[in-house]
Amino acid sequence: MSLLKLDGVELYYELHGDGPPVIFIHGASGTHLTWWQQIAEMRYHFSCLIYDLRGFGRSRPTGPYNVGDGHPHYEDLRELINHVGFGAEKLSIVGASLGTGPAMHFAMENRDRMNKLVLVCGPGGASSPLIAAGWERRYARFKSRGQQLQNSAQPAARSNRVPPVRSPGEMERFAVAYHPYGPVGETMHLDFPALTFLYAEIMAMTGAAPTIDLLPCFHARPVTADEAGKIEFPVLVIGGSEDALFPPADLEEVAALFPQGRSYIFKGAGHAAYYEKARRFNDLLLRFLQHGHAD
Repeated sequence: MSLLKLDGVELYYELHGDGPPVIFIHGASGTHLTWWQQIAEMRYHFSCLIYDLRGFGRSRPTGPYNVGDGHPHYEDLRELINHVGFGAEKLSIVGASLGTGPAMHFAMENRDRMNKLVLVCGPGGASSPLIAAGWERRYARFKSRGQQLQNSAQPAARSNRVPPVRSPGEMERFAVAYHPYGPVGETMHLDFPALTFLYAEIMAMTGAAPTIDLLPCFHARPVTADEAGKIEFPVLVIGGSEDALFPPADLEEVAALFPQGRSYIFKGAGHAAYYEKARRFNDLLLRFLQHGHAD
């Protein structure tokens, strides 16, 4: 098992394949394993680095830390990149949801080392009036969700066609079964129940279910429109049409901030577009990483 011992954490990571380096950073409902459909293919084209964020999966803290502070995630990423020998190479980084925070943080602080940046179902630290309004809605939704969990032994399902979670200890971990914000969309619930169940099981292994306390991580490294306008490397922002947490309009706004920014919205996908639409996502990602376009 590959562990990098850093200040306050033992960071779990894996390297797969050979070629130009690509780093995959999971979200708050996952671990390195949520990228299994991507790594199985991308390892034939790239050197793929996957790891568990601090406090998730096998990356267990060795001391106290603030779950809402995104700076340690950036520092962990920087140290891990150097540790695996990617230091002198141009990097492509793919971040999902919470993972878009450290992905964009690193990209903005190390522009000369970047090849391409991919933000999946998350805005990183990008800011604009429209994006700020979206954050107000997200904080209100998470606060309401927390109150609901405190006041109800069994939260209401998002759809009466989704079976309830009956094990009290797993209710919050199995968020895909009832959360109004996902992570996966209802289309996947109904069409791919086995993959949905697997996502829920992976989420149960994170050790840190999504809560309002994690949201400040996105704001660790704010990126203004003026700063984004000076970025020269290509940026691809991917979302899902059923994503209630980061809806398409917010993500399209993020892409528009960058001179070489573009967006792609997967119809029928929720907050885990890379997982729900893996075949099409992989094709899109491969085109972008190899050729710099999503067409």
